[in-house]
Amino acid sequence: MEQNTNFKENNNQKRKLPYIKVRIDKLVDVDDCNTKAFASVTVGGVVAIHGIRVMDSHKGLFVTMPSNNFVDKNGEKQYSEIAHPTSKEARKAISNRVMGAYNQALDEQQSEVESEDENKEEAEHFIQSL
Repeated sequence: MEQNTNFKENNNQKRKLPYIKVRIDKLVDVDDCNTKAFASVTVGGVVAIHGIRVMDSHKGLFVTMPSNNFVDKNGEKQYSEIAHPTSKEARKAISNRVMGAYNQALDEQQSEVESEDENKEEAEHFIQSL
């Protein structure tokens, strides 16, 4: 299955982006934490990138690539991406796929919670009927 998304190289030739497979590794459900999920991406079936995060800020949800942080010569905290897309189009494609997988994982988690609640209610009714 190939992805139809194209991007331009510097010489204005279009190249297809490789297939991008996304897995949500962990949902984070902590109120005061900006990280909402950790994800992994496999690009073209040959390169895996782990440690991608879905973050929340006052501007909304966004995707960050794995990074290291350091303090620069001015004493300010800076971030340096360990792995990153090499074009805006590739970054957008990865971000869109991660956000889609994140929303799907949230929906699945909500369905599981609702199913557990229904099972508890059924068990309570069964016990009361005995």
